[in-house]
Amino acid sequence: MAIKVSGNAFQGISALGSSAPEAGFYAVSIVNLERAPTDKPTTRRVHVQFENGFKMFSFLSVPFDDNGNMLTDLKEKQLRGRMAVLRSILESLDYSASDIEGAAEINTDWFLTGKNGGRKAHIEFIPGQKGVQGSYNEIGKWLNKAQFNALKGASTQAPATQAPATAAPSAPPAVSNGAPVPSVGVSLPPPASTAQGIVG
Repeated sequence: MAIKVSGNAFQGISALGSSAPEAGFYAVSIVNLERAPTDKPTTRRVHVQFENGFKMFSFLSVPFDDNGNMLTDLKEKQLRGRMAVLRSILESLDYSASDIEGAAEINTDWFLTGKNGGRKAHIEFIPGQKGVQGSYNEIGKWLNKAQFNALKGASTQAPATQAPATAAPSAPPAVSNGAPVPSVGVSLPPPASTAQGIVG
C-alpha cells in the first residue's frame, strides 16, 4: 500500500501534540499568506507556526486587490491604517525603515519565512479561552525586535489581556463564570411593577 499525498494538503495542519502555547511573546515563522475562496477580496490570512509546531492564522485587511493594485474606493484613513498594519508585520520581521521605504516592490516573499532568508515575525500571542464558544487564539500585536526584546526580557510583564499575577491581599477572591465583563452602560432591567401585572 502506497501513500500519495500532495504536500500542500498539509498546509494549515499542525502535528498531533502541538498545542497552543501559553500567552506571551514569541518569534514565529510566517508560513503562508493567502486569500481563501470564502474571504472578502481585501482579506488575507497570515498563517504562522510556533517552534513547537502549533499553527494558526490571523486575518489581515489589505489595501489592494488580488493583482496588487491599490484600491481606489478606500478612504485615506482606511488606506493608511491598512498600510500601517502591513508595515508593522514587516518591522516584526526585522526589516528596517530604509529596507521598507527604499524597496522597488514588496511582495509576498518578503513575509514568508521560507523565502525571506529565515526572518521570523515577533508577536504577542493571546490564546483563546478553552470551552468558550467564539473565543479564538489571536495575535495581539506585531512587535518590532526592540519591543519584543523589551517585553520578552521583562519577566514581570504579562501580555496586555492577562490579569496581574497576584490580587491585593485584602481583596476577596474574584468569582468568574468565564464570561467576559459587560461593557459600561449594561444594566439589569428595572424591577417589575404592579402596573405590568407581574407583581401582585
